[in-house]
Amino acid sequence: MRGYSQVTRQLREEGVVVLRSAIPLDSLTCLKNAAEACFDAIARAEVDARKYRFTPFGYSVTIEALRAFGTDDLMEPIRVNGIDGFASEMMGEKVECRPEESWVRKRFAPCNAPPQYHANTWHQDGGLGVHYGADGKVGPMTRLLTCWIPLHDCNGQRPGLEFVRQRLPGLLHYRDLADNHLRQRFAEELFWAPHLELGDGLLFLADSLHRTHARPEMRSDRLHLEYRFFPATG
Repeated sequence: MRGYSQVTRQLREEGVVVLRSAIPLDSLTCLKNAAEACFDAIARAEVDARKYRFTPFGYSVTIEALRAFGTDDLMEPIRVNGIDGFASEMMGEKVECRPEESWVRKRFAPCNAPPQYHANTWHQDGGLGVHYGADGKVGPMTRLLTCWIPLHDCNGQRPGLEFVRQRLPGLLHYRDLADNHLRQRFAEELFWAPHLELGDGLLFLADSLHRTHARPEMRSDRLHLEYRFFPATG
């Protein structure tokens, strides 16, 4: 991976880093075609989408769903440039990418969104499986690292991601994640929605605050891959 030390430093300091041109385009072509075919089949009710853990709210399927739409090498994008090895370095131990917790997601421009669809609001991936108490208490963060790969350019015409570029010592309770609360808590310059081209990737840590970045003037939708690395179990 190019600029290894710089990537490591930025990820540890800010919780998120862009990997520019890190994913060869030919490794994304089959996955993109399969993802488009998958969501087209779901929209036409040609498949039982529940077996892919699809819901109309999240508009996501597990990455394993793509096997039914013409591709088998699901892990090539994280293997070709050593991203899987880098994940082990960042987490300080052997890791595994779990297909059942890795996703293909569609995010709509606001004007195209189906009635039940909801874009992701502010959250931390480390909240996966964590209990949030009504009394404001939050369980310990789940240890993981996310590699997020767009299948379309996200350069202002399609939804992307927005981050707060500041590390946090733990999870925030969901009642503290309203946008107006976060903008009072964090300086404006910490909010960041990077422009991404096909072939770029994002790495972010479990505590990184992020959400879908969508603006009313956007007219095109986007697809992305989301690989999650966890401490190895075997």
